[in-house]
Amino acid sequence: MLGRKQMDTDEACLYLSVWTTNLPRSTRTSSHAPLHKDPVMVWIHGGGNVEGSQEWPPLGPTLATHGVVVVSINYRLGVFGFLSLAGLSAESAQHASGNYGLLDQIAALKWVRGNIDKFGGDPANVTVFGASSGSLDICDLMASPLASGLFQKAILQSGFCVDNTSPTLPQSEAQGENLAQQLGVSADDAQALDKLRAIPADRLLHQAAADREIDLNPVVDKWVLPDQPWRIFSDGKQARIPVIVGSNADEMSIFASPLVGGSPHHPKTIAEYRQWLQQTFHDLAPQVFAAYPANTDSDVPKAFVRMDSDYEFGFGAWLLARETQAIAQRAFLYHFTYVGSGEFAALGAFHSEESILLSKKYWTSWVSSPGDEPMSERIIGYWTQFAKTSRPDGPGLPPWPAYDPGTDQYQELGRHTGPIASRSSRFSAFMQAFVAERAK
Repeated sequence: MLGRKQMDTDEACLYLSVWTTNLPRSTRTSSHAPLHKDPVMVWIHGGGNVEGSQEWPPLGPTLATHGVVVVSINYRLGVFGFLSLAGLSAESAQHASGNYGLLDQIAALKWVRGNIDKFGGDPANVTVFGASSGSLDICDLMASPLASGLFQKAILQSGFCVDNTSPTLPQSEAQGENLAQQLGVSADDAQALDKLRAIPADRLLHQAAADREIDLNPVVDKWVLPDQPWRIFSDGKQARIPVIVGSNADEMSIFASPLVGGSPHHPKTIAEYRQWLQQTFHDLAPQVFAAYPANTDSDVPKAFVRMDSDYEFGFGAWLLARETQAIAQRAFLYHFTYVGSGEFAALGAFHSEESILLSKKYWTSWVSSPGDEPMSERIIGYWTQFAKTSRPDGPGLPPWPAYDPGTDQYQELGRHTGPIASRSSRFSAFMQAFVAERAK
């Protein structure tokens, strides 16, 4: 995890990469087409929709050897991918702005539909998969009529649109106009768009990064997203496809870790922990504290990470699984608990760790252990089998039953791999807060 300040960036980002072992014998003529077509897996990278690259993690070389064609895509990020302005909306035929990154993803999926057969892939068997904001974007694509029919399955790793409210277009336009003013351009200026387009890209990028009020994420624009995604899923109007969906036990640990340049902003004492809960959950704070207790100050960091990991990610995974099952589609719900060795062991099963195992391209600071290879093979096996058959079942893989609200079980992916008892009782306070908030 380098962070945008240490990554090479370029506006010329709209390209994709394809990995395949099923090319036609001749690329100059279609008369030597592949004897069969492989399932296609399209990776949408994470990075908060402000950073990241299709090149990391490098999933293609590993997964393509397991009988699938892998496509990884880039899309516009940050101010270039998700800025809304009234002027941009006015010049749009759809009277919308701000979802350019999602539109790039949709364009890439259309390219896959029209061209992937030339690389030995089956355009009628496409699985989109992503982590963090890439997963959240997939959730939004499942809610978007513009992406209808472009993929037949989805794997969502730690990022969901069903447990939060997206900004509306007017809200996002107001944030964009505030950013324009910071750049010395008034929204009332008839030449505002021309002046903004004349500003160097680096200046736009850095000013947007410094603005803590702007939310550079998908927006309900009445075109790409016709309504709040949570409402679309709640009403059963999302893409009717099977999913793998899950979260990690210690998602939030990495965001405060100096190992990756995180900021240690988490509560450190019981008093700070209770204050945080009060500000977030108000009258429900005592119930949340009871579900994630801390008896001493030294207990607080672990309690907070588990609580916030469930709040930010676990609940969304559980809810999405239930809403998928409610439309008579299979959902395979997981809880990733694998803990590595070395200095990363203290982070537990941290955010996006499973992507490292999925690619087998480990961070330079990763300390290998005997459990890494078996865990990696299981995740790769589950993901690629799901792409092939719509079920994560295959030779040598521990059985993974589809999610059933009656048993409410998860599949644990860790040192132990198999069904585990319900965790939903831990979400009770969060569910009440969520339902009450979105009903307003």
